[in-house]
Amino acid sequence: MEDFWYHNKSVSAPISLSQCGYESYHPNSSIRNYIVQQKWIFHYVLSGKGFLEVETQHFELKEHDIFFFFQGQKVKYYTDKKEPWTLIWLGIQGDKTSEFLKETTLLNTHTVSLTKNMNKKIKNILLKIVCENRELIDEPETLKELRNIASIYDFLYHIKKTFLAPSLITNKPTQVNIIDYINNHYMNDISPKKIAQYFNISYSQLYKLCISKFNSSPKKIITNHRIRVAVDLLIDSDNTIKEIAQKVGYKDEFLFSKTFSKTLGYCPSKFRKLNKDQLKNIRFK
Repeated sequence: MEDFWYHNKSVSAPISLSQCGYESYHPNSSIRNYIVQQKWIFHYVLSGKGFLEVETQHFELKEHDIFFFFQGQKVKYYTDKKEPWTLIWLGIQGDKTSEFLKETTLLNTHTVSLTKNMNKKIKNILLKIVCENRELIDEPETLKELRNIASIYDFLYHIKKTFLAPSLITNKPTQVNIIDYINNHYMNDISPKKIAQYFNISYSQLYKLCISKFNSSPKKIITNHRIRVAVDLLIDSDNTIKEIAQKVGYKDEFLFSKTFSKTLGYCPSKFRKLNKDQLKNIRFK
């Protein structure tokens, strides 16, 4: 990829892209030495080695490392002459940027390690942002800003998911996060016992919470969610009954059909043949 630098001249969103770029250094590349103007500048080392100095701190960096700094800090970074690095970076601006960073563990550091999967994800997002801004350089500014905002929020989502401040992490069971847990795990081998273990409460506590909030047992909530998803698949897809059973968390096709029939009054194959008027009268038992 050729070196590229994009600068957004109109920043109006609470959090937005102010700049992004890609650069392959050579042994005699100049040292970057300046006071940071953007709220947050984030770098990814695609290859090679280099060095970062922030105030009195010194860091040696290599391929796949990330480093960043914040508005007002005096920074210096430069390449290793034997193994020049290639960097990709983005600058983030906007009034809400500082608020976002306070909800992460990133404010008191300048380099962090990522898991292998997250490393790949972040690198791909950064490359996507740079490539799109290079290839769509003539796109109208209003469209460009919308596209960049969407990409930045995708980037920030994965950063926050990985570096969420401990004070914001909670497994306290609520009406919302119980349903979220079921939404995210219904296709797996979940059970009321596993839900209770996840929230670090007893089954009795989970049962009482579900009865008070949903007027239904945890088991019934899981079953109804699975059957609702199965209904959509039966109506909108060509999947076989066996495939649908597996998609909604049933390894046994017979058990799925039995549960479906008990819940809606029709076996899956007969349900699939119902007309629109008949479907309107379907009620969960």
